[in-house]
Amino acid sequence: MTRRSIMVSCVLVAFAVGCGAGRPDAGRGAGGSPSTSTGGAGAGVAGSAGASSTGGQGGAGGEAGGAAAGSGGAGVTGSAGAAGGGSGGSGGSSPDGGGAGRAADGGAGMGAGCAGKPYKLCEDFESGTVGDIPMGWTTLKGFSGTRGGVGLANDQFHSGSMALKSNGMNTGMDRVQKSLAALGPTATKHWGRIFYKVQSPGPKPSSGVIHLTLAAMQGTTENRIVDTVVATNGTHQWLFNIPDDSCCTSSPYNWTFDDAWHCAEWTLDVGTQSFRFFSDGKEVTQLAFTGKTNSRMSAYTSIGVGTIFYQTPPKPIVVWFDDLAIDDNQIGCQ
Repeated sequence: MTRRSIMVSCVLVAFAVGCGAGRPDAGRGAGGSPSTSTGGAGAGVAGSAGASSTGGQGGAGGEAGGAAAGSGGAGVTGSAGAAGGGSGGSGGSSPDGGGAGRAADGGAGMGAGCAGKPYKLCEDFESGTVGDIPMGWTTLKGFSGTRGGVGLANDQFHSGSMALKSNGMNTGMDRVQKSLAALGPTATKHWGRIFYKVQSPGPKPSSGVIHLTLAAMQGTTENRIVDTVVATNGTHQWLFNIPDDSCCTSSPYNWTFDDAWHCAEWTLDVGTQSFRFFSDGKEVTQLAFTGKTNSRMSAYTSIGVGTIFYQTPPKPIVVWFDDLAIDDNQIGCQ
């Protein structure tokens, strides 16, 4: 693919952010022409006031989000986290107020690893050497030619003693990918789950947005299944996106990254071209669709994990990933 240098023009309108890049390997946020709507309650960090949410949902296509401020969410304290590594877990922060307990920084989550789990694919990132890519994974090359930036680390983990870490500020960086060949039909019809943790303070663009992809299915085109767009006030939306931005759907800017472990879940079916997404156990209903042939779901060959973003951030973005699982049945955030 011939790469082109693109100047991105960004406009901030009353907390709604838009941006207009346009090439297959420099994906944008969802949204179309600006719309006026009110976001739902923001997901509060445990024990503190929730962040005001911004931005209504636009249509699929360009990067302009909806232009409206959402209501402020009250802080929600989740249930007690599982003890790990000698320190008690922190309460989870969850939009539904339940909040799956998460391990404290550096602590091990109870029951989150792969030991004794019958999942079709289970990866707790415990196999390999710190600094290298995990055993059984290969490099998923980014579009910029920037090598490295992703590997095993032991400075943070959700379970066990290691996690996968992405660290960098270059657009189009490398990720890692795991073949789905051994999954059979489960590769194209399954439930999936991954835990992630974003170094605080999280990414926050000085202007425009930062479109940040965390996990994606690899087929005839990439399906970005754990995908975010971050606005200048630090809030982010969730979206299902493909590289040319022609599909599919997005949520309001109701979420913020904090310094806790969080759980992202999805379910998809290539046969019916359908998708659903859950953040910390609560469904993000705006992302659900069925029968969308323009989602370009296909016979997936691998899953890609690690950060890739399409606008240069003001500082490095650091994200850890742990306890990935794929199965025929819902796995949950335990």
